[in-house]
Amino acid sequence: MLKPALYAEADIPYFWRIETGSGSVVHAHKLDPAKRVHVEQARMTDGVVPEPWEIDIPPGRITPRSR
Repeated sequence: MLKPALYAEADIPYFWRIETGSGSVVHAHKLDPAKRVHVEQARMTDGVVPEPWEIDIPPGRITPRSR
């Protein structure tokens, strides 16, 4: 939860969180400027992200980075 709070504080208008556990899920968040928090706008399994521009991220190509 630390990064979303830092992103809101820095006025970063959008961020995406991608889960790759049991299939890829893209969580698209948008800054609520009045509350200064990010709100989840969409949860997609097809990889199409509507904002800030429409983009298609094929979920099958999203893999966790190795550490």
